[in-house]
Amino acid sequence: MSYRVVIALLWLIAVAYWVISARGNKPTVYRVNPVWRTLAGVGIVGLFVLFDAFPEYFHHHVYVPTQACSAAGITLCASGLALAIWARHTLGRNWSGTPTIKEGHELVENGPYRLVRHPIYTGILLAVAGTGAGSGQVKHLFIFGAALALLWAKLKIEESLMLRQFPQAYPAYMRRTKALIPFVV
Repeated sequence: MSYRVVIALLWLIAVAYWVISARGNKPTVYRVNPVWRTLAGVGIVGLFVLFDAFPEYFHHHVYVPTQACSAAGITLCASGLALAIWARHTLGRNWSGTPTIKEGHELVENGPYRLVRHPIYTGILLAVAGTGAGSGQVKHLFIFGAALALLWAKLKIEESLMLRQFPQAYPAYMRRTKALIPFVV
């Protein structure tokens, strides 16, 4: 099976899990204005338009992909998606695709949330890095940069909500646990 097919199947499995597990979440009490999602969508579409407009640049290889690169990419992608799914499962009914406060919202600090405050984002970033590792194309550097910027912005929005919802517990959790990379950031 080709690298592209394996990567596509991994992402398809993750998306299917996300869609199926999104049912039955707690009701939302407060939701941040979702305008940022529209802006993010426009930015992503714009990035892909650029890829098509300048294929000689964006499809250029930073390095020649090898089987070792493909194996590393598949491993990174699968590991990242597994981490994201584990974190999503750990959040349970508290999860939301947009920054929200749920009815009876709980501060989750167990499972992967012991390692980092935003393990879903860490997992997605690992999966995006793995997706690009097997191709070696310039466009994947831009995709990773865009994913990092969008997830960092969303992380900041979520953290402001958590600080408001858990004014004593969340600052303590922030002091104990890094945002994305254990012991680093």
